[in-house]
Amino acid sequence: MSTMSSRNYPDSINDIVHRREPDIELKTEDYGTLHLTLMECDKVASSDLKGSHFVHFIAHDRTVHSQSIDGKLGLKYFGPNGDRVFHAIVTGEYLDKNVNQERTAFIFEDAVIDKIINDVCVPHIEKFLAEPLSQLKGEQREIIKTITSTYPSVAFGDAEELQSKVPSGELNKDAIYGHLSRERFRRDERQAEKIRNVLVRLKDETADANTFSAAIAEASKALEDAEQRSLAEYVVRRKVVLDFIEILLEKVRDDDRDSAYQREDILHSFICPVKVNNVSDDRDRRVDSSASHDLWIVDERLTFAEYFSSDVEFSALAKAFDSEDRADILIFDYVHGLRQTDGASSVLLIEFKRPGRTGYADDENPQFQVERYVQRLQSGKLTDVRGRPIKLDKNTVFHCFIVADIIGKLDEWTYSWQPTTDGRGRVYFPKSGFLGSIELIGWDTLISDARMRNKAFFDRAGITGKSFFEVD
Repeated sequence: MSTMSSRNYPDSINDIVHRREPDIELKTEDYGTLHLTLMECDKVASSDLKGSHFVHFIAHDRTVHSQSIDGKLGLKYFGPNGDRVFHAIVTGEYLDKNVNQERTAFIFEDAVIDKIINDVCVPHIEKFLAEPLSQLKGEQREIIKTITSTYPSVAFGDAEELQSKVPSGELNKDAIYGHLSRERFRRDERQAEKIRNVLVRLKDETADANTFSAAIAEASKALEDAEQRSLAEYVVRRKVVLDFIEILLEKVRDDDRDSAYQREDILHSFICPVKVNNVSDDRDRRVDSSASHDLWIVDERLTFAEYFSSDVEFSALAKAFDSEDRADILIFDYVHGLRQTDGASSVLLIEFKRPGRTGYADDENPQFQVERYVQRLQSGKLTDVRGRPIKLDKNTVFHCFIVADIIGKLDEWTYSWQPTTDGRGRVYFPKSGFLGSIELIGWDTLISDARMRNKAFFDRAGITGKSFFEVD
């Protein structure tokens, strides 16, 4: 708020008024009869004020207080040339009677100014500025649609309801997402309270089959919307990952120069389930399971699997990550071990070969590489990423995957393997040594199979079509 003691409205701005509504008589219960003048002015009208758009409160023909309403409107400038501002004038007996003797301030609380603007003036202001506000609202709605298409978890209502939770002039994506996220949190809290109340009632009451079923149905209904939003967001993420990796594969294959390594680094950041912890003591450095990885692309069993081993020394891996110098060398062409539990019943091994690679040395046969590492795991002499001994037994099943383009030497080495059920990959079942299999998956097959597995989800979410990164 700022007090204007020398400016006399409306006479001093008549020369720069482009549009003016006849004075509106407003009969109010709390403030008697007020008169409202609405004006569209050249931006010079606000040149020495702290803001763009104002409501001026006048008593005894003198401006006592000028209130900026930029935050309410959300507009900077508007009009055909983007050089217009809004000014309004409020007069009335109530204001004349409640001004101090010097006519520099009103004797009522500042909150009265806001109440008069919000309760009395705003409906008329919004009508007067319908065109620029409508344009602004349309821009905001498009931003909200973009946000909710990527983050469906904040789409807790229809477009109109969502927009009602965001300040009218807010166009910043981060801020809009923040408003929607806070509202979703509040709703989820209310939802959780409903569920707790249902369960408390169930606990306190004598439960038979009918009351139990009714309680579960009621609790499930409270969960349904939130769970569907979370699932939709998860599905969208999967679609984005597949679309993006498909683009990266093309670029890595098309560029065999050193510049490709940067793209490979991005590629393995999606699929590699490792990270290096940030301890200061090098003796305690470990390679930990990443908080998030996308190995579901290879096999759904890997979705929640945790990284526990690698046939590259952890110290070398940590050093490469620290230096940011070709860490991809230690991701591709090495076997990585994951498991869903600490038990020894099942282990998942995965090895990535650089997309487009055709040449291999004689000792780089991936079947032998995987088998050598299985032997080392079975020996009981290796430790996991936490420094604990890896204990496996003869009944451990090894599900092994090699992801590579099936061309060149790799095609020759695996020629006699059995074809997978779809005929696009190859699989090897060892007759002795260990239980399990080694499956060779082509990069293109990897992506198309992942799309097919998720097709029902994509269809349901309405995102089956073109890539999110395809330019219209």
